[in-house]
Parts: sequence; C-alpha cells; structure tokens
Amino acid sequence: MPRFRPAAALATAALFLAACGGDPDAGGSDSGSASGGAQELTTVTVADTAGAPLNFLTYGQREGYFEEAGLDLEISSSAGGATVIPQLIGGDLDVAGSNVVSVLVAAEQGLPLRMVAGGTSTSEEPEQDFSAIMVAGDSPITGIEQLAGQRVAVNTLRNINDIVIGSLLEDAGLAADSVQFVELPFPDMAPAVINGDVEAALLIEPFVTAAEQQGLKIVERPYTSAKPGLQIGTYVMSQQFVQENPEIAEAFLAGVQATADAIREDPEAFRTALPEISDISPELAADVRINLWQGASDRESLELIQELMLRYGLIEDEVDLDEVVVG
Repeated sequence: MPRFRPAAALATAALFLAACGGDPDAGGSDSGSASGGAQELTTVTVADTAGAPLNFLTYGQREGYFEEAGLDLEISSSAGGATVIPQLIGGDLDVAGSNVVSVLVAAEQGLPLRMVAGGTSTSEEPEQDFSAIMVAGDSPITGIEQLAGQRVAVNTLRNINDIVIGSLLEDAGLAADSVQFVELPFPDMAPAVINGDVEAALLIEPFVTAAEQQGLKIVERPYTSAKPGLQIGTYVMSQQFVQENPEIAEAFLAGVQATADAIREDPEAFRTALPEISDISPELAADVRINLWQGASDRESLELIQELMLRYGLIEDEVDLDEVVVG
C-alpha cells in the first residue's frame, strides 16, 4: 500500500504537534492484504481516541461490518486531538480518528487531510450527552460562570474543548478564555479533581460514569449545549492516500456507516459488548451513556464548528469544506 512521506509535510506536522500538545503513542503497520476466510481483505491501520471512539471501531471490527466492506482494521489507541495527525502524514497510519477542530486547524496550516467519515456525535438529549464538565461532589460550583479563573482539565489543547467551553462561557457573559486549560489524559482527570489539582474537568464516556461513581458531579453538558447531535469526531486520511486508494476510503465509510446503523438500531447490543471489547466493567457498562454515530460527515456541525473556531481565533481563515470533506 502506498505511503506518503514528504519531508516538508513531516516538518509541518511536527510543528503542528508541538503547537497542539500531546505526543503520539499509537502506530500502525504497513497496509497490505490479509486473508479473511474466503474474502481477501485489505489491512488498514487506524488509531482513535481511547474510550467510546475506540470502542466504536472495535465493535464494528468484531461484528464484521468492516470485513463486509473488504477491510481488516489494525486498531490502536491514541490520546486524541492532534496527536495522531503527524502519524497519519508520516504514513504510520492509514486512518486517524480525531476531532473536527484539530483537523480543521491542521488543514488551515496546509496539511493535506481529507475527512472520509463522521466520527462520534453527541446525543440529541442533554441528559444523554456523552461529555460532561465535572467538579468534586462537595464543590460549591453549579455552573460554568463559577469556573472563571479556574484550572480545567482537557484531554488535548487547541481542541473541541476550546470552542464548546468558550461558547458556554460567552453564554454566561464571560470571555471565552476565562478558564485555564490543563492537559491531562482522561483516566487522570477524576483523581486530579478529587486531589484539587484542577477545579473541573471535561470528560467523555466511559470516564464520565466512572467519575460519577467516584463522587464527582456534572455541572455542564458542553457538546449538546453547542448543538444537539453535534458531530465531534471525524476520520481522516491523507489527500494522497485518498487519491491513490479511493476504494479504501469508500470501504472505510461503508464500514463506519454499517457500524453506526447497527448501534443506533440496537444500542443495548453495543452496551452488552463493552465489557468484552474494552476494560469497562459490566457494572460500568450498564450505566454509560451511549454515543451517537451518524456514519457520513454532518455538514451543519462542521460549519458551526468552523464558525466558532474563527470567532475564538483557533483559525484565521475559513477552510474549504468542499475540498476537505469527501465522506
């Protein structure tokens, strides 16, 4: 399978990673062909954010939806955000699961990325939002306006967190940069809140439910507050990879769509599988909020996110979505 390794793009990717924070911790092997029973499958290396996004891919692979599309996924975990983009540009990954903000930041900086499928979206119902801003159970804080000047943990910097928290702060009459972000992995956030290292944290499932079980409380639902059903995640390939392998891009979207449809039609089957495909206990799996996946990219969400990014200075110029979005 072809590899994309121009030196200029690698240098730009390194600068982008330094600006956005985080170190890549997941890689993939070279793509090729693997025998999958009677059908010859194309091996595709993909990394996605630990938690619900990673569980989605693992479920789709286990249930055979990617195999039906002709693909065998080699899946690895990442910290999310910008951390996987240098690996993608460097050719260590064929597909990177990231969030829309990080990808648009990279695209505006000239990195040749293409969104080939939609990733995680949030629920239409606030109570089922898989994200939450959480504080200690005995904290007097009850809303975003009380977090002004405080330290708030996020998984990566210059990320979707910036715009959803910024939007909440502005709605409360505060400046979008009224809080200080502290970069922490999701598993470390609840202990940091409990120990007083940060005042609050923006977590996603299953870490939200696990934090509730440790006594933390939810004060805001940032994703649904921005837009019910907001698309947060996206799957990206390099422009060259898509141009040289359009059938793989189409097959990957087909696998994502089939997995999304299956979870939407039978979310309890996905919930039941969680202890088998992840380190989530059956007790935790019974309570976690199930994410929404739509399959293809949601243009309305992408346009809203780009508008907020321009407002908060994450990008200076609009990205041509017609060029970047291919699936």
